[in-house]
Amino acid sequence: MKLLVLGAGGFIGRTAIREAAAAGWQVVGLVRSDEAALRVEEAGGTPHRFSVTDPATWAEAARGAHAVIDLIQPGLPGRVTRRAIQRISATRQETTAGVLRALRSLPAAERPLLVSVSGLDDLDPGAGRTVSHTSARRAVPVGFAHIGLPVRRMIEEAGVPAVHVYLGNMVYGPGKGFGDLIVPGLARRRMPVPGTGTNRLPIIHVEDAARALVHVAGLPGVTGRSFVATDGTATTLGELFDETARLLGVPAPIRLPRWLAGPFAGEIAVQTLTLDTAADPSALMETGFELRYPSFREGVAATLATLATLATLSAEAPGTEAALTPQTRRRARAVP
Repeated sequence: MKLLVLGAGGFIGRTAIREAAAAGWQVVGLVRSDEAALRVEEAGGTPHRFSVTDPATWAEAARGAHAVIDLIQPGLPGRVTRRAIQRISATRQETTAGVLRALRSLPAAERPLLVSVSGLDDLDPGAGRTVSHTSARRAVPVGFAHIGLPVRRMIEEAGVPAVHVYLGNMVYGPGKGFGDLIVPGLARRRMPVPGTGTNRLPIIHVEDAARALVHVAGLPGVTGRSFVATDGTATTLGELFDETARLLGVPAPIRLPRWLAGPFAGEIAVQTLTLDTAADPSALMETGFELRYPSFREGVAATLATLATLATLSAEAPGTEAALTPQTRRRARAVP
């Protein structure tokens, strides 16, 4: 089957390309730069240059595809404030409108399944402080739900076949927020835990996140359904940071009150990291999906091993850095 991945050069996107290719999909990665195209090729996919606002640049590539995984996300500033999240949300809605225009330009019988990806901030945990595939959406957005909630409404109003996958509040691994910021920050003893660290933080390793998206894309009869993709553990933010510091061989990070953390990371980012929520991924598991990293203990160790390998490659074979993002290059050098 043919699978398209939007945002294929990103942290989750290139991992999804690799996992889908390994699972036997014909994978096309939609990209907007030569660097992203190189990463798609190395992951086993076929790059296709496109403009998200111009359906003509990729609608034909979507014809005959079984599914499209939408992983396009605007870049995030160092501080995610309320003002910043409104700008980011507007940009994300603009790109979603372009995606929907492209899909609706195809005859209804030829439209692929849209795999819409968002975060658990969108879901109301209710009195039990647990989110699942049956959870209602929040009436008042918090954290990154300022992005996810309007996007979900747009998809429903467009009437395209879609399935909704909610990833953990942190997708961790050798890249993006965890690998690019948290790990080097802990290694340099400059990364505090925002808040008390006792809040439950739903998480998933990037490989399992990518595998879950590819798995859902291949399931029959999932149009209109929702799935929660996390490791299902009650990991706290403090446990995640403390274990990472231990494996790095550095002291556990200090706890920083939320009101002090806000000015550094931004109110929205702190909201997402300090929400106390459990997650129930049972609907996903009942479809036969199995985690590669069932908890952060296996996942963090694997992440640091990957970072150590990248650091070695950077030192011993500088030419290999051409395949790495600038953030990955800096992060690899920062890990002891």
